[in-house]
Amino acid sequence: MKKKKIWVIDDDRAMRWVLEKTLKEEGFDVTSFEEAQSALDQLSTDAPDVILTDIRMPGIDGLTFLAKVKADYPDLPVIIITARDGLDDRVLGL
Repeated sequence: MKKKKIWVIDDDRAMRWVLEKTLKEEGFDVTSFEEAQSALDQLSTDAPDVILTDIRMPGIDGLTFLAKVKADYPDLPVIIITARDGLDDRVLGL
């Protein structure tokens, strides 16, 4: 059976490491990106089954990334995550 591919996008190296380690232990094929532009560039030649992206990152943030992906790949699942504990950040997408 083919492993499901998950892309993780997060500017926090420790968060990328934890997510990648955990997901690989669960049997997923994981590719990590430090910033969203690299993932957008790679989408033209390869696509995962799902993308996990941080909401707050330098450059392209998670919500902008989501809009760009949905414009060209409307069926590709994107999950926005955050390590911040402020309710306003999660609700408002800031």
